[in-house]
Amino acid sequence: MKILKLTTALLALSAVSAHAGGVGGGNADSNWTIYGWQNYSYEMVDLEGGREYDRIQGNAANIGFSASIDTGVMMGGQAVNANMQCEQFTFHNRLTSSGWCNRNSKLSLSGSFGVVMVGQWLLPYNEMVAQWVDPFYDAGDDSHSSIMGSVGHGTLFYNGGTFPLGGGDNDFNYGTGATDLGFNRRQEETIQYFSPNMNGFTFRIATSSRAGGDTAVANDKEVDPRIWSMGAAYEKTLDNGDSAWFAITYQKHDEWAARAVTSEDSEDESWRIAGRYIHQWGNGSFSRLSAMWENLEYDVEGFGDTDDDEAGFQTGWSLFNGVEGGDLKFDRDAWMISGIHNFGNGLDARFSYMRAEEYDCDSGCVDDDTDASAVNLGLFYTMPAGTGLRLTYSEVDDEDNANYAFAISGVGAGTGNKAKMYGIGMVQWF
Repeated sequence: MKILKLTTALLALSAVSAHAGGVGGGNADSNWTIYGWQNYSYEMVDLEGGREYDRIQGNAANIGFSASIDTGVMMGGQAVNANMQCEQFTFHNRLTSSGWCNRNSKLSLSGSFGVVMVGQWLLPYNEMVAQWVDPFYDAGDDSHSSIMGSVGHGTLFYNGGTFPLGGGDNDFNYGTGATDLGFNRRQEETIQYFSPNMNGFTFRIATSSRAGGDTAVANDKEVDPRIWSMGAAYEKTLDNGDSAWFAITYQKHDEWAARAVTSEDSEDESWRIAGRYIHQWGNGSFSRLSAMWENLEYDVEGFGDTDDDEAGFQTGWSLFNGVEGGDLKFDRDAWMISGIHNFGNGLDARFSYMRAEEYDCDSGCVDDDTDASAVNLGLFYTMPAGTGLRLTYSEVDDEDNANYAFAISGVGAGTGNKAKMYGIGMVQWF
């Protein structure tokens, strides 16, 4: 009898716990999903100058939790849903940032009008083109962000941080400086709007909050950092089954670099134009060809113009070395081509080639021999349930004054050198 009573009590407690949560308790009408993407590779890295080593990479492996609920409101003939998502890394040996919801995470409303969200999310400038032009998932060292969206010198992929309240010296980001100045971003404290699909046309717009604003930097000037990111795309399926896609994206960092590197003012911006064409050969075989061009422009005023001329040099962007009390102004073009040929039997071959042109430097930097190139080659096999196996080769080749590196981890041979990498990997969606 005691065992029966204990069992009954435990069952009752479980029923309560299953719906508990939040101030007002849980909601049994919510639709929950647990999902994950695991993407591991064993890599052999060869850096020019003699250093060689092996490593295992997690390549943005993650697990996430999402839920949605019908709000009971109709608009345009469709239900309005409230949605949440909490996604985090599951790296086996390192974290780029700790804690829950450190990847794409949001609270949103969706309906016939599109999606309005607040939270941490990939910005339109990169997300609206990445999956279309990058055959290597945009998640490892072989992704397009080794060169595209970066001018080297540590301006790699930015993933959230600790966007502050209070504006202290260490509040702006977990890694203040170079990473803060890159254009490929998963940005915290953003408001974003996703349009519905309108006969193949979509657009997005996002902006950051002002949590890092009104912060005194050089000469007691208060900066008000904000990011604007937007893009538009159009996709068309042709009568023969082929498809064409085009996109243009834009991002502006207003006084963002000024806050990150302790200068008086800054305005940095970038444009991208991208396209993709897929030809269907029949029997599941297809060829995909993509291309992208971008222009990045940095305009930072009064760098190092403080009582301590060396103060700005401690922020971590080596490109600023030797720019005491002056301005940094330059722009840089880069382009990329990539492709996939799928043989229709689970096997496909992939490639990407990127070229960063030399800086066009107006002041504060060197432009000679600042160009670089990157190559990625891959052979992939996808099993019927979606498990992917792959062999890859990647390299980044810097000219004498260039300092680009492998995409996500930032591993490179240093200024003017070359890095090579061979990898064998596995990826699975759950």
